[in-house]
Formats: sequence, structure tokens, C-alpha cells
Amino acid sequence: MYEKLQLDKTGDTLVVAFNNTRLHNAMDGQMLDELIHLCAALGEDTSTRFVVFTGNGRSFMAGVDLKGDTMSVENEPGSARLRQRKGQELVKRLRALEQITVAAVNGSCIGAGLAIAIACDLRIAAEDSLWSLPNTSLGYFFSWACTPLLVSLVGQGRAKDLILARRQLSGDMALDIGLVEYCVPLESLLPQANELVATMKAGGPVAMRMAKKLVNSSEPVWYGDIATVEPELIERLYSAGEPIEGNAAFLERRRASWCDE
Repeated sequence: MYEKLQLDKTGDTLVVAFNNTRLHNAMDGQMLDELIHLCAALGEDTSTRFVVFTGNGRSFMAGVDLKGDTMSVENEPGSARLRQRKGQELVKRLRALEQITVAAVNGSCIGAGLAIAIACDLRIAAEDSLWSLPNTSLGYFFSWACTPLLVSLVGQGRAKDLILARRQLSGDMALDIGLVEYCVPLESLLPQANELVATMKAGGPVAMRMAKKLVNSSEPVWYGDIATVEPELIERLYSAGEPIEGNAAFLERRRASWCDE
């Protein structure tokens, strides 16, 4: 059913592996559509209680495929606005899943990968994982309505450090600032995820589902206002041309034009 996702179901636990290894699991439009479809299917699935997200190969998810159509169709501003709404839909669906979700992060967790990870309930980082938000160097901002969620995890100062200074974090640094809950050697990543799921299975299924919803409901409001205005801001960015120049500079391995201003 899926090409960019690999699914492995054991009992009441589903492991979802991003499967675009040629590009370090960078997300393209097809993977985005497949993830939205999977979330919709999980919304009707009462036999799955836990979902673990990880990456095949050496990376969790190295951002978006800049040659693909994840962010826009042929750099057209209106399409960028609509694509932004689709990314927001994915994050909203992930957050709304009744299953308990765990991100088991190996290798690069960049941009869209970091968005997916923080949309999960719990995060386990491999010690040698790399967490980064290079978006502004490409002419974007951290989007999909995830900025407030990031702020709720690490605070405003550290969120600005990640977004504006584009600080790169190792797994243990991500643990130190509260971005992840666990940090383990790479070889222990999936065993730790399995151990965590086994521990949570001792909780009553209904109680666990309600507890997750109560915690989510206790967070500051983060989605509504941002989700409304963010697609318009993305369209404005494309009209200004910064994502077009940023993507071109990245693909051509040169400095963006604004670096010389």
C-alpha cells in the first residue's frame, strides 16, 4: 500500500519506518500523502495501541526533498500556501491520534523530521543523532504550525537558538534542553523503544488514552491562530522569492544571494 513508509505490526504495536533512504528519508509529496493516509487509517484502528516512528538506513528524516513538491509546486506562491495547509494537516492528525506515539530518532532529524518528532508523544534520540532547523538559511521559517509546540518543549530562548541561530544538537544535547525524553546508543534505540512500549502496556488502555488527551489538553493553545495565518506567510515568502533562491543555493552548493548583502 505504501512506498515511502515501511510498516511492521506486532501485536498492538506498529513500527513505521520512513523509507526514502537514497535521500536520507527526506520527505516528498508522496511521503506526506502516505503519512496523512496512515494517520486517517489509524484513526479507525482499535487494535493498535502504540506507534513507533523511525527511519530506515542512516537517518530519521533529513528535512524535505528540495527537488520535490512538498513545499510548493514549481515554486508557485499559491501552491505553497496550499502545501502548507497539508503539512499542518499531517501534524494535527499526528497529535490527535489516540494511539501513544514514540519517535525513535536515528541519524539526521532535520526540519520536517523534527516537526514529526515533536508531534509524537515521546522521543528517544540516538546519541549520534543530529537535530537541526536550517529552514531560515533556505528562505523559510519552521512551519506546519510547529513553532508553538517547539516553544512549549524547550522555551522561547532555546527555540530561537534552534530557529534563528540554527544550532545543531546531538542526542545528549537534545536531552539536556528537554527536546527528547531519552538518549541511548544507536544500537539500543529500538530496544529502548520496545522497552518503553512494554512499560506503557501495563496501563489500562482506556486510562492511557484519556491520560494522553488530558495532557494534550493541558498545553497552551498552539494550533489555531498559527494554523490560520501561517499559510498566508508562506505564500508571501514565495512571492518575495527567498525560498526559491534558498533552494537554488543549496542545490548548487553556493551561498544564498542575501549572504553577500
